[in-house]
Amino acid sequence: MDTPIQLKNVPLLQGLTPSELEEVRACLREKSFAKGEALFHESASCERVFIVKTGRVKVYRMSTSGREQVIETLEPGDTCACNPGSAAWTCSSSAEAVVPTTVWFLSRDSYVRIVNTRTNVSHALNRLFAEKLSKLSCLVEDVSLNDVRKRLVKFLLDLRADSRSDTLEVPFTRQEIAQRIGTARETVARHLYELKRKHLIDIKSRQIVLLNKPGLQKILSGE
Repeated sequence: MDTPIQLKNVPLLQGLTPSELEEVRACLREKSFAKGEALFHESASCERVFIVKTGRVKVYRMSTSGREQVIETLEPGDTCACNPGSAAWTCSSSAEAVVPTTVWFLSRDSYVRIVNTRTNVSHALNRLFAEKLSKLSCLVEDVSLNDVRKRLVKFLLDLRADSRSDTLEVPFTRQEIAQRIGTARETVARHLYELKRKHLIDIKSRQIVLLNKPGLQKILSGE
């Protein structure tokens, strides 16, 4: 299992003093989930906020046709960053452990008290909301305006921007990639091997090597 993240390194809690962190720690409850186990379901009452300690969690919605669309994947330190301030608030999506995962939970009451009394947490929450809104807007644009090949190429180039290496360590299965870009696993596999055939990428076990980044960018720009 991955090395657990330290509470002081959680983005939502950045800037809190050691004593404030201890106050938060006293409110946390820890729970582990097996691969494939649900953390919460869409439309359920939002009773708790979670922070990923180890593992990986996908946040997703199901279409009326039954297709799963991954909205985001949460890594250690990430949070669902929802707002359960009202008892009437419900979850807008579902969440599932992609691998064995351990999370910290905050009850609604504890979360609201911390946000209302800790300016740093309130500011961090606003930043996280803005970042999630920006990512969601990009996802809507990608899925609605770009064809599958462009969405796949953008996914690879985004991984490249994060890793700053042409050899991408890809922790996602073909199915997970498909869910992230809104298509079928078979379609992802077909486009990956088409990119490989054109010598734009190479495919290895859990790795994708970008052989021709300018060529990939031309696909993305429609040239």
